[in-house]
Amino acid sequence: MTDTRTTYERATAGFNPEFRRRLAAEIIAAVAKASIVSDANVMAIRTTETLDALADVLITVLAMVPRMDVPSELRKTAEALAKRVQRDVARARAEGVADILGAQREGNA
Repeated sequence: MTDTRTTYERATAGFNPEFRRRLAAEIIAAVAKASIVSDANVMAIRTTETLDALADVLITVLAMVPRMDVPSELRKTAEALAKRVQRDVARARAEGVADILGAQREGNA
């Protein structure tokens, strides 16, 4: 991981959009690195496995949040995340963001 470390004070001070951006970049880099095939100069992002792995990570992080013990809080969080995914995926597809790394729109997910 590149320089995403911070102080304890800053880490506990609340949401940090810069850390979020750097963390997202590191996650994207890890997916890209894991997707380079060994027998060709190709990056093949296995979308289903990637989505499953990212869901596993998301679930693990949510399980660390004490507030998620409250069923209504977990439901609200899941619903807000679902709305964000629907909205932001549609926007990214429309704006061509899916073309990052040469992704093909007609591929299988």
